[in-house]
Amino acid sequence: MRQLQYFIAVCEELHFTKASEKIGISQPTLSLQIKALEEELGMTLFNRAGKKIKMTEAGKLLLQHSAHALKDLQQAKASIEELRTEQRGSLRIGIALPELEEPLQEMFMDFHRLFPKISLHIHPSFELLEQVLDNRMDLGITLHSGIDERLVQLPLRTESYCLIVPAGHAFANRSSIALDELRHMPWAMQPGDHPGRRHIEKCFCDRGYPFATAMETHSIPAILRWVQEGLAVTIQTKSLAVSLDRSSLCAVPISRGVPEVRLELIHRSDRYTGEAIKRLIEKIHAVLTERSVWRQL
Repeated sequence: MRQLQYFIAVCEELHFTKASEKIGISQPTLSLQIKALEEELGMTLFNRAGKKIKMTEAGKLLLQHSAHALKDLQQAKASIEELRTEQRGSLRIGIALPELEEPLQEMFMDFHRLFPKISLHIHPSFELLEQVLDNRMDLGITLHSGIDERLVQLPLRTESYCLIVPAGHAFANRSSIALDELRHMPWAMQPGDHPGRRHIEKCFCDRGYPFATAMETHSIPAILRWVQEGLAVTIQTKSLAVSLDRSSLCAVPISRGVPEVRLELIHRSDRYTGEAIKRLIEKIHAVLTERSVWRQL
C-alpha cells in the first residue's frame, strides 16, 4: 500500500524530486520503491526523459486501480476506528424540508440514547445533493429529483398535495379540486427555495398561471394561522393535512395538476457506513415510511 501511495504521488507531480518532497522521503528512496513496483508488475510505469516523466499505459491503468484500492483501505481503517473508539464522532444530517425536523426529534433522541458518544448535527438545507456529494453532509432527506449513480437513494414515501382552506370557505366541502380552479388564490407558503414550494410553483408556471403569495415563512403554524384567519390559502402535503384541526381548517385533495413527489434518503454510494449510521438510516426509514410524522403542528 505504501508503494501505491508513492506511485500516486509521482503521478500527481510527474517529477520524482517534487513527489519525494511532498511525501517526505528522499528522492533515491522513492525511485527505488517505484523501480521495485515496476519489477513486481513486470511493466514500466513511467517513461523517463531527463527530469520529465510521463505515465505509460500500464501506469495509467495502475493509477485507476490504485485509487480504488486506497479508498477501500480508508474504508477499512474507518471501520476499525469505529470499533476502537466505541462509536464516537459526529453525524451530519441535512433535511431539505425544514418542517420535518421537529417531528423527527423523538427519533433523533432515541438514536442518541443508543449511541450517546455520537453527536448529531442537523441542518435545514436546500442544496443537499451537492453537500452529500462533497461530504459536507453524511445523510440527506430530500425530494427525489432523478437517479444519480454516485448516491444510494432510499425511497421513503410518496407525498400527494392538498389545498388547505379555512372552515366555511367556498371550497371547504369539496371532495377534490383541480389546479385550474386555483389560479387566482392568495397563498401562504414556504419561501421560494423550499423544494416543495418550488414543485408547487412550477406546476402553476407550466400552465401559465400566476402564483402570488400573501405571506412566506418556513413556520407551518404561522402558515396555518394565516389560513385560519382567512387571509390566504395554502397547498401542503397530505401527511401534514391529516393532523389539521378540522374545526377551523379543511383539506381538499388536488385531483389534477400537481404530481406526487417522492421523499428519499440519500448518502454517497462509496462512503463507509458503520453500525451507527446504519441504525440511523433504519430509524429514519421506519419513521418516514410506516407512519405519519405529522403528529403535532
